[in-house]
Amino acid sequence: MKKLTIALSTGLMSMSGWSACSYNFDATQAQISAVFSGFQKFPSIVGQKTSFTTAVTPENSQQMYIAANGNAISGQSNGSAVPQSGIFAYEYKIKVPTTLLPNNEQIFMYPNYADAYYDNGKGQIVALYANHLLGSTTPNKVTIGVGSTVDGATGMIELPLTSTTDGYQKIGIYVNQDTKQVGVIYNGVNKGYVSANPSKINSLAFTNGMAYYGTDSTSPNIGKVHSVELITDKNQFQFTYPTGTKDICGNTI
Repeated sequence: MKKLTIALSTGLMSMSGWSACSYNFDATQAQISAVFSGFQKFPSIVGQKTSFTTAVTPENSQQMYIAANGNAISGQSNGSAVPQSGIFAYEYKIKVPTTLLPNNEQIFMYPNYADAYYDNGKGQIVALYANHLLGSTTPNKVTIGVGSTVDGATGMIELPLTSTTDGYQKIGIYVNQDTKQVGVIYNGVNKGYVSANPSKINSLAFTNGMAYYGTDSTSPNIGKVHSVELITDKNQFQFTYPTGTKDICGNTI
């Protein structure tokens, strides 16, 4: 799957004495269309949760959705600064089918990533989540690419979608700035460090994206809500991290 490496701004906020850490997905449809050909703004953006409801797709076409930051799309920012020492973390909470889709239906988490910027100023994908939900007998799977290359090819791991009590798949990404390593927690299981960065990350920027096609009027998937939520506030984290870990804004968990 093609990986997009467009610089996005996070719109993160940290206020002294207050632990809130938020990200602003405020890009307009005009801004999105100017950069992401064929993509629409998510129909629903509530805070950092972006979602759509599956509908019938015209033959040989697909629905593609994006949430981004307006300052980044307009080229005003390369992202927001992150803690320069120790470990920082962020998470995703994703609602997608866990069973095989009928016929040739497909749902992709695409493009869904965090762009990292190092001392050389080059944008890199530090963490990519993509799930391939195919019809026929192809297993549903999660692909998490965590790497220092432009296309996120290093540190690639694949995990099966699993049934959870609340119906969500949960992913934690933690970055050790001292050792320059990136780790993954998936549905509560710590997979450890899976990749290394070339240097410390100076800033991060995020994109939420989903796409689907092949859905006809007989599909049981019609009317179902699918979503991806970026979690940056430590008070909303699902997982346990090493003592001293901070959220992206620098608030200690």
